[in-house]
Amino acid sequence: MATLTKKHNKKISLSVKISVGCMVMLLIITIFPLGAYGSNTVAPVTGESTEIPDTQETTAENQADQNISQEAAAEGVDFLPVVDPESASVPDQSEPEYQPVSHTQDTFFYRKTLKGIYSSTELYFYAQDYWDTKYVYACIQYDVSQLIESSSSSVTFSINDVPIQSYKLEYKDGNSQILYVKIPLEQVHAGFNTFAISAYARLYDEQGCVDDYSDANWLSISDASYVRCGYESKDPEHRISYYPYPFMSTYNTTGKGLVIAVSDDMAPGEVAAAMNIMADLSSDTKEKNDIQVCRLSDLRNFNPSRTILIADYNSLPSEYKNKITNAPDTSGNTIVTFSDDMNGNPLLIITSLEDVSLSEGAFMLMDQSRRIQEVGSVAEVEKGSAQLAADAVKQSDMAALSYTLEDISGNGMLYVGPFHQEKNIYLPVSKGFKLAEGGKIVLKFRYSENLDFNRSLITIYWGEVPVASKRLNKENASGDELTFEMPSDVIGTSATNLKVSFDLEIPDLICSPRQSDMPWAYISKDSTIFLPNTTDITLSFDSKVSPFNRNGAFNDVMLVLSDTPNTNELNLLGQAIAMYGNEAKPYGSIIVRRASDFNEEDADYNIIAAGTLQSNAFISRINDSLAFKFSPDGTSFESNEQLILSRDYAGKIGIIQLLKSPYSLNRGLLVLTGNSENILTNLQNCLRDSSKREELTKDCAIIDPDKTVTTLQFIRTEETKGGPTLAEKMIRNKKSLIFTAVATTAMFLMLIAVIIILLRIRMYRKKNEE
Repeated sequence: MATLTKKHNKKISLSVKISVGCMVMLLIITIFPLGAYGSNTVAPVTGESTEIPDTQETTAENQADQNISQEAAAEGVDFLPVVDPESASVPDQSEPEYQPVSHTQDTFFYRKTLKGIYSSTELYFYAQDYWDTKYVYACIQYDVSQLIESSSSSVTFSINDVPIQSYKLEYKDGNSQILYVKIPLEQVHAGFNTFAISAYARLYDEQGCVDDYSDANWLSISDASYVRCGYESKDPEHRISYYPYPFMSTYNTTGKGLVIAVSDDMAPGEVAAAMNIMADLSSDTKEKNDIQVCRLSDLRNFNPSRTILIADYNSLPSEYKNKITNAPDTSGNTIVTFSDDMNGNPLLIITSLEDVSLSEGAFMLMDQSRRIQEVGSVAEVEKGSAQLAADAVKQSDMAALSYTLEDISGNGMLYVGPFHQEKNIYLPVSKGFKLAEGGKIVLKFRYSENLDFNRSLITIYWGEVPVASKRLNKENASGDELTFEMPSDVIGTSATNLKVSFDLEIPDLICSPRQSDMPWAYISKDSTIFLPNTTDITLSFDSKVSPFNRNGAFNDVMLVLSDTPNTNELNLLGQAIAMYGNEAKPYGSIIVRRASDFNEEDADYNIIAAGTLQSNAFISRINDSLAFKFSPDGTSFESNEQLILSRDYAGKIGIIQLLKSPYSLNRGLLVLTGNSENILTNLQNCLRDSSKREELTKDCAIIDPDKTVTTLQFIRTEETKGGPTLAEKMIRNKKSLIFTAVATTAMFLMLIAVIIILLRIRMYRKKNEE
């Protein structure tokens, strides 16, 4: 009996242990549910092209000969030339004379100081494919060190790695100097061109060479320096591939005379496509945006010199249908036709039998890789092609925010010469980019073996903030690597460039080193940069991007129009879209709803609404959420705790405000409103002026009749920058919470079971004792 009791007790003890073990496991899972509230671990980027290697592999390329010239040839990289100063020319100080042209385009330098025996800088200028370029030249305003030797110093200019001119450098009584460089047209091509300046400057003193101990051998390039292109504009020949020319051009940077029109029906697909086109073309406007958006019946009021018409085919008047040689069919495809209007002015028509397909045509025009294929005047865009293209973009390295140096600049980066040298990698990130956790950089590089390795190193900066460095060593000269994750103090910050500097120190530097003896370093073009973008939204006009634009494309934007929108409302929405869609990429998401069709159950969008309290019922719906609410009669705004409004002033102002959306978490709401059409026009004109847009800060702006801007902050900073609240996290992770609830219930039931078992053991033992 005792043996049976012991066995029974052991079974009970085993059951208790199993139960307790299960309870502990369930408790652990409950406390740390898989994916319950996100993770600090960044998911790996899939696809071979986006992998970031963690190992240091030495390839055949890394074993190349250390001779600097051979190294450059193996990589297809040319050294900027150093010309014997004695054979260099005297600087040409006379501006070149050419036949007059209709247009000129100047690209200015940033102020730059070149230091050391050998140093260089570059300027990129863009030549449009519709330019008939007649001449190109550079005007360089510069200063040189008083200590340089004119007999042993020169500057060489190159265009697209081809040397074109060398001049002597000479100090001139402390005065700034100007020289001109004629650039051969045969070396200039459509697209980006590189104009490089390479300086060779030497110093001497009584004891001999002091170049290796001094920063006094410098050449300073003024920001008044520029490259000028003189050109005539080509006949567009109704070629769609030339878009956005002639609708936008480098000689009309405001878009004056351009009108984007939709049919009077203003179908949602028409307005969405028009807003995408508006954002795309507004990227080319400078100080002012004069592009108009209107209903077709109002087109003549603007007397357009160029028109883009977007409409359902059945809504087109016959005069425009007659311009379309290839009418759309029932497939839902979109037809894009480039012709002339009745006055002989450029006319682009985007039409389809399904208004939801019209954005397909807009996206094709916005996507250069697709647009350049359309060399004729008519293009048929298949329904669904935008989704295919969007999916391809999402899978690409650039969309994944993973780049190689080749993706960014087309080649590697070469450093030549002793001492400190730095170059910038300009990042192809959107304006609203902010670095998230998990950013990683892998630089592959090599360098000459004639360095003083006790003093030579590489340093990387996030903008101007140093983030990593490594000392160079002779053993790894043929193939070195620096791999690091971005430090925590730069998470949540933005930068437009990575600066990579080398300190290439040489022992016993001689006074007249040959170029082939100079120290060098080369960063391989397969170096990788992974920069994830934060998902947090910023509800502030200081951003000018978040939350309506993400990674350069529209981020789930819903435009809520009044039931009978007019041209004034369309134009105001167009200017808001232009502000947030500057440099917008194709394949973003914009949908359009009428106020009467708005459904808060289907409002998981970033919303933009414009109008008066009377015209747009949606404004009336959210009036209580506004910082400055409309008075009951809708004729003025009411005061609040931050600003007391006089009765007269409150009836003359317009309000532009950002709010947290009351319909969805982590979404924003932009409202542009006033009590009359005149006030809406004033808001519109204010947004057209780039200087006025820059005055918009914080989250609420009051615009008075004189366009004076007053800004106020109503959203607490921690609400927008601190990420989602606990309640928001709980709602976002419903599945995890359900799992947690089930696990907790199971744990509770197991606990009850354990208690029952323990009570039974106690009762059983008490019975045996009796």
